[in-house]
Amino acid sequence: MPNRIRVRRSVSLRRALQMLVVFSVLPTALVGMLLAYANYRLQRESVEQQTVWVARAIQSDLEREMAAIESALKTLATAPELESGNLRGFHQRATQALGSGSVLNYILTDREGRQVLNTLLPFGAPLPTRGTPTQLGKVFDSQTTVLTDMFIGVTTKAQIIAMGVPVVSGGKVIYSLNIGLTPERINKIIARHPVPEGWLVAVLDSSRTIVGRSREPERFLGQKAVPELANMLTQRDSGFMESVTKDNIPVFTAFSTSTLWGWTVVSGAPKEELHQALLMQLAQVVAGLLAALMVGLWLARRAGLKVLSSVAELNDAALALGRGDDITLPNLELQEAQAVGTAMLQAADAMRKVKFFAQHDALTELPNRLLFDELAQRSMSMALRRDSELALLALDLDGFKAVNDSLGHSSGDEVLKTVALRIGQTIRGSDVAARIGGDEFIILLSDVSAEAAMQSAERLVEVLSAPYPGVGLPLGVSIGVALFTRHGTEMKTLMLAADRALYAAKGAGKGRAVMASG
Repeated sequence: MPNRIRVRRSVSLRRALQMLVVFSVLPTALVGMLLAYANYRLQRESVEQQTVWVARAIQSDLEREMAAIESALKTLATAPELESGNLRGFHQRATQALGSGSVLNYILTDREGRQVLNTLLPFGAPLPTRGTPTQLGKVFDSQTTVLTDMFIGVTTKAQIIAMGVPVVSGGKVIYSLNIGLTPERINKIIARHPVPEGWLVAVLDSSRTIVGRSREPERFLGQKAVPELANMLTQRDSGFMESVTKDNIPVFTAFSTSTLWGWTVVSGAPKEELHQALLMQLAQVVAGLLAALMVGLWLARRAGLKVLSSVAELNDAALALGRGDDITLPNLELQEAQAVGTAMLQAADAMRKVKFFAQHDALTELPNRLLFDELAQRSMSMALRRDSELALLALDLDGFKAVNDSLGHSSGDEVLKTVALRIGQTIRGSDVAARIGGDEFIILLSDVSAEAAMQSAERLVEVLSAPYPGVGLPLGVSIGVALFTRHGTEMKTLMLAADRALYAAKGAGKGRAVMASG
């Protein structure tokens, strides 16, 4: 009888210890699963942020490219041959302006949409009487720049996009000067932005037609966006959603629509990779659970305490990451928690890089046009409150094309980096400089008089005209200066005034600074 009692007590104690171990490990298992799910949520939020920044970065680059094309087109629209009616001379000038073939052609159309001139055809050759996109009619109606949706060119019989600007004479729009662009140019802009493997980037025109795509563009070019995305774009200009691509791949999708042109950039990250990462994390949790069961009560309890402590520290780091603050990896003792912390650091670093290049020029690291406009708007608002003065400087390098043509684009890139460095060393810390495309820069001088603005501009002419290492060709700069609020109270008006002054500086012999008139 006593032996039977001892056996029963022994069995009960063993079972109790087993249950104690199990119940001690259960919190660890639960916390591990919560940690895996928290990591999944964190990675998903990181992917969401990265897709948004990628879409905005490409949209910024696309807007900068279109702004450069618009600027060149407006300059060509003021050619003296158009004013005098010398269309043969303008045909020759426009053909020469095609240069290296970065654009398809120039077309001059009248108010009825009839072609007057087309650089794809010899001057005097019969021209198509129809086929001009109706969207270009807005050039005459609103006297503004128009970027069309993709259409089939009547001459090329290929898919193209057109941009048109008004040709004004006597205060009236007499022609629309249009430039033809191929979708290949859009694809090159997309290709300049490296994205993670398996991601998809697409550009849609205002009719939700695909005009550029990072993967298989020749297959999907000209097709409409998937219905769920097209429907979402009718409700919002930007946002995030889950969708399926044209090639049936489920993705997390971010989209951003340009307020200037009505085009949309879409960035998609495959959902499968994130789900695989979750399964792997859950497998690691199960493996950890089995190991904890083998170790026993003491290690199970200790591991549970470590996990809870790590979760608390990771939660603080995750909140900091959500606010966009810098995060510091805490001293974590668990390998799984350390992996989560490392992933958070990598996500924070990726977000910082994507955010930086969404707001800065990739070559010179100067602010881009989007960031410049934001900073300029703040400066103008502050100037109005303080009744202080601002000056906008538009810079264009003299002789830069010869450097690219003679020494190559790599030498040209080094010149642009040096220009950015010299500008930064010349202006004050409170001033803002940006590269807006090619060899064009803009600078906003804060709290400065007209005389001081001209002195700064002339100093920049002197500094930027100094010899450049490894470049034997003459280089200089022409600068147009406009004052806030004398020449305008909005950035668009100031830019127009500064551009006119810049053209005056060019016309007066280059290598000088000219104050805007008025």
